[in-house]
Amino acid sequence: MNLLIFLFIFCERSSILITNNCKIGSNLTKGDDGLKVFKWLELLEEGIAGLLFVSGVMISLYGVFMRYVMGAATAWTTEIFEFLMVWSIFIGFGMALKDNRHIQVELVFDKLPFGLKKIMACVSNLIGAIFSFYMVYSSFELIALSKNQGAVTIDVGIPIWLTYLVLPVGMGLLGVYFIMKAFRSLKGDPREFIGEVDHINKDIEDQITQDSNKGVDA
Repeated sequence: MNLLIFLFIFCERSSILITNNCKIGSNLTKGDDGLKVFKWLELLEEGIAGLLFVSGVMISLYGVFMRYVMGAATAWTTEIFEFLMVWSIFIGFGMALKDNRHIQVELVFDKLPFGLKKIMACVSNLIGAIFSFYMVYSSFELIALSKNQGAVTIDVGIPIWLTYLVLPVGMGLLGVYFIMKAFRSLKGDPREFIGEVDHINKDIEDQITQDSNKGVDA
């Protein structure tokens, strides 16, 4: 089961990382809007999520090796793997939102006039931000309750509240990116109104145009 979960998450995470690396003129290099200001936040977020993910993969592979090759199952690997994967995935929510990787239904949205698209995109992102920050607020009650009860995991003894701590962290980051996207939508950034593939193609076309202009100037 751990191996299947690992393969599924690995494929999804790899696709996000590959897409991010293939984006020519991405937000970090262009530095548009507020994303350049939060460049340190993005780097920290991606670094922590990547470290947690790789650590979870290594522990999962170790557990599979010990169970099926050495014939000595280790129960603690499952709890550590789940803990690391939960933290990695929740932190990755904001990364996926930033790069428009979440599932969107655009059948009606694409038919709207540009002005109405700006309003709809801004409102929807603000609703997402409100929900995210509400989850942050609600999670503190859950963390406090779990901490007062002293609940821990069975095999390793990890305090349950440490697992729940990912809720305010992950949802807080998600709320921040929702606000950033709302601001970009309000400014009329066209990349907020096109799909991920179109966004990549547009970046490639812009880069080709810039290279051609540089060649002509030279």
